[in-house]
Amino acid sequence: NAIGIEIENGGHDFGLPPYPEEQIAAVCALVADILARHSLPMSAVVGHSDVALARKHDPGEHFPWATLAAAGLSVWPGAAGPGGADVLISPGESGGHVQALQEALAGIGYGVDVTGDFDSLTIDALVAFQRRFRPQRINGVVDQECLNMITDIIEQTLRLGLSRPPK
Repeated sequence: NAIGIEIENGGHDFGLPPYPEEQIAAVCALVADILARHSLPMSAVVGHSDVALARKHDPGEHFPWATLAAAGLSVWPGAAGPGGADVLISPGESGGHVQALQEALAGIGYGVDVTGDFDSLTIDALVAFQRRFRPQRINGVVDQECLNMITDIIEQTLRLGLSRPPK
């Protein structure tokens, strides 16, 4: 079961226009009401791009997920700690480190197969994660900053006892 909220925005086809503050305030109020009425955890709040990894890119990089998190409606990574842009894991690699990445992404609700191969589905899941949690650098590779963010989201999910988002 899912409840979809259509948010009017031009999206990628029209240059990713910003979301008006009034619109986001209305979205926050609606999401809070839906979560309360249906006793859903905040981890149930996902975007199209979190669910339809390769097919959807909305609500897009400009959607203010941090605003929803500040309202208690979504998780958001805390201080990512020391990071860097040096690539740690990239497409085409395989092994235990890739399997751990896939398990982490699957554990926070991204529909990725745990194969140990950094395949196209893993790239799509990682790009979706970056689009939502690190929109300033969407590159489909894992650097230290990205790894710190994934780890923080997993820790929050466990600490808060949140169930996995729907796939």
